[in-house]
Amino acid sequence: MRVRVAAFIGPVLTGIFIIFMALLVFADNGKPRDSQSAGQSGVSNKQIAEPGAVVTPVHGPSWLKQIGIFDIRATAMGERGGYDPPPPSPRKEPEFPVETERSGNPMGMGMGGMMGGRSYSNYRPSPSELERLMGERFSLAGIDLFRLNCRSCHGPNGNGAPPEINSLIGPFQGTSPALLEKRMKKLGRPIGEDLAKELAAQAEENIRQRLQKGGKKMPPFRHLDREEVNALLKYLKAHVGAPESQGKEILVMQSVSRVGEHLVKGTCRICHDATGPGVGRMGMMQGIIPSLASFPWEQSMQTIVWQVELGSKMMMMGGPRMPAYPYITAEEAATAYLYLVQYPPY
Repeated sequence: MRVRVAAFIGPVLTGIFIIFMALLVFADNGKPRDSQSAGQSGVSNKQIAEPGAVVTPVHGPSWLKQIGIFDIRATAMGERGGYDPPPPSPRKEPEFPVETERSGNPMGMGMGGMMGGRSYSNYRPSPSELERLMGERFSLAGIDLFRLNCRSCHGPNGNGAPPEINSLIGPFQGTSPALLEKRMKKLGRPIGEDLAKELAAQAEENIRQRLQKGGKKMPPFRHLDREEVNALLKYLKAHVGAPESQGKEILVMQSVSRVGEHLVKGTCRICHDATGPGVGRMGMMQGIIPSLASFPWEQSMQTIVWQVELGSKMMMMGGPRMPAYPYITAEEAATAYLYLVQYPPY
């Protein structure tokens, strides 16, 4: 009799899990908390040691080319970040010699300010200054890792751009035992606490595997180490209202090159090849997308900062437009330049 009961319960539990996950992904009615306040109210911060991750150069073609998209106007990838400034965060970052004013005409970006009426700085750090800058340290929270690695595709609230870019809301609700129990009870299929914990653990492991291996249209984020993933997941769980995630935030200590690696691999590489010819001013006017390797030699650190912040119009001759990423701080944009100098793409 026990054998028959066990044989019956197994398929039932499997069926419940499949039904529930499908409901989460395809019929999500949950509303995330505001991205600027998630995890910020009445919490203290947990400081952890620097992860010690190995920084590596970026290499290969852009992610869009890898998945067969050769016209960036045919996709929402890389353009979902929004136009708001960096949200509140317990992050700490050093001061770099960059200007952060937001006035000016983005039309001039990448063209030496010829059209925007602005004179770009030619600041390039000397060897000694470069060594000093590379020795600085950042501390980033999960919301910051989200901005650098996820937001340009999934948007500020994680809603994505279905059907091309999936929402993160349902899958992360699925990592909360409390939300699982609540949802299944509402559906008239109550489950116990133990089963809810088991299903939530499986859902979280699936997300961790997705970050490592990527998906059909999602690049693998193998550069993220375990502590960075923990901080990122903690933020996203709080963002969808998971009760278990409320409380202390995780802060990770980051080197300058590490922050630059996040931004380059998590955002810039969506559209930019690692290597290839630079384009100069005329190339930008024609809409040619420059390689990452050309950035440190054709543009100053200041120009890169402004271009990230304001974007650039490259449509004079039918070319695409680089989106603006004002939610990236000036210091974070500067780290991308410094990372590309120290770790030349190949």
